[in-house]
Amino acid sequence: MPDMHTTLVEADIRCIFAGINEVWEQAAIQFEIESVGPTIAVELDADMRLKSEIERVKSMIPKRRLSPETIDICFVKEVTPNGFYYGDPVVVKDTAKLKKVPGGRDEQLRRVTSHEIGHALGLQHQEDSSRLMHVGVRGLSLSQAEIAAARAKALDLLAKIKAADGKNP
Repeated sequence: MPDMHTTLVEADIRCIFAGINEVWEQAAIQFEIESVGPTIAVELDADMRLKSEIERVKSMIPKRRLSPETIDICFVKEVTPNGFYYGDPVVVKDTAKLKKVPGGRDEQLRRVTSHEIGHALGLQHQEDSSRLMHVGVRGLSLSQAEIAAARAKALDLLAKIKAADGKNP
């Protein structure tokens, strides 16, 4: 399944996360990498071959590799659209392409990953092309309402992580 196998290496992912943290700094949210490792795609069941691409991709990601307390991110070689989040995990195409907009930056994987993390934090798509949550462009800004909503969800996730850590000393 070559479409599922990214060519990104750990150094690339760490660089992407540095950019993600620059984007999310406006909301005073910082993400840490828990682990980076290859994941072998699960063989596609015959009944899944007729499902949507998003459902097929999600079904090929081994559930044992996902954490119930964190935002999991899987980079794949090819998927339409550039990325998606419909419940765990965030999936990002490592060959993502975006339209240029004023004030946007040419860091497409950082932007797409940040956008999909926005969905994981409860944010919806926006019409303003300067916004991070607009579809398919390079905008990076967040509104005050988006910042408040994302921070509330991030704090909730952090509480779950701390609670899980307390259970397993």
